[in-house]
Amino acid sequence: MKWFSIFSLAMVVSCAKNTACTSATKGKIKNLTGLDGCGWVIEAEGKTFEPLNLNDFDTTLIKNNQKIYFTYQPSPAGSICMVGETVQLTCVEKR
Repeated sequence: MKWFSIFSLAMVVSCAKNTACTSATKGKIKNLTGLDGCGWVIEAEGKTFEPLNLNDFDTTLIKNNQKIYFTYQPSPAGSICMVGETVQLTCVEKR
C-alpha cells in the first residue's frame, strides 16, 4: 500500500502544469499568411486570436501548429485580417 501511495503522488506531481504563465490558456500557433492581410494567429478554446505582439516573445516558438500556453489582454486595435479578436499577449510559453 505504501508503494501505491508513493506512485500515485509521483503521477500527480508529474502531470501538473509546468508554466510561468499564470492562469494560462492552451493554444496552437497557426500561420495564416496566405490570407489577405493575415499573419500568425493563435487558435484556442474554439476561437482565433490575432496577437499584436507575438514577436516580443521567444521567436523560436513561432512555427505552424506549435502548442503553447499563453495569457493575453483584449486590444481595441482593428485588424486587416479579421479572423479573430486582436489581443496583446502578456505571456507565451511552449507547451
